[in-house]
This record gives sequence, C-alpha cells and structure tokens, in this order.
Amino acid sequence: MNRRQACWLLAGSALAQTKCRDDPFTLGVASGEPWPDGFVLWTRLLPAGGAPSAVVPVEWSVALDDKMGRVVRKGTEIAKPALAHSVHVEVGDLDPGRWYWYQFIAGGVKSPIGRTRTAPAPAPVRPSR
Repeated sequence: MNRRQACWLLAGSALAQTKCRDDPFTLGVASGEPWPDGFVLWTRLLPAGGAPSAVVPVEWSVALDDKMGRVVRKGTEIAKPALAHSVHVEVGDLDPGRWYWYQFIAGGVKSPIGRTRTAPAPAPVRPSR
C-alpha cells in the first residue's frame, strides 16, 4: 500500500483488522427499497487519502433509537476493491411501518447515523362481492 492510503491492515491477512486515519464515509450512508419487513442499506468507503487496495470489513447495525442503544440487527459485510469498496446490505425480519436508525463502522471509524423506515404492512385483501 502506498503512503497516501487512508486505511491500512494491522496484520497480514486480507480480513485482518483494518484501521483508518481518515473518515472513510465521505460519501455518507443511504437506505432504500423499503419492504414491510426490511430495507436496503448502502455506503461506499472513500477516505480523503485514498481507498485501500485490500478488502475492508464493514460492520453495520440497525437500532430502535437514534443513539444506537437498542440494536435489533447487526452484521459485517466486506467492502471489496473490485466493487469500489461499496457495501450493500439487505436487512430483514423487522416490523412494518416503523422508523429505524442505522450505522456502519469501518477501520474503527463510525459513519453518520442514518434513519429509515420499513414499508407499511399490506392491506388485507377483501373478497369482492
């Protein structure tokens, strides 16, 4: 890795703990495609000093509150150089018509907290007469 890169690996393996000295979330965070039981979360790592040449583990979490204190779903995705270090997470098994907050962590740096909502539950189908 060159000296300008903002994230680096602390150990030799591709999935070793990565540390970032610059904010890797310069493009922010986003959500979309709401379903009654979930939605899609997205971010792309692009630190000011340049993207790393290796894969970067990115933790994500979804919470019931804006302080991220009541986490209901979480996981880790891998940001790959071949995909421009984008992360796309399909989150499911949530309640319909409810607000949720989400956040990513990469290289020890937390993203801004985003807010999103699941779609309302489908209306019951009434038989026609």
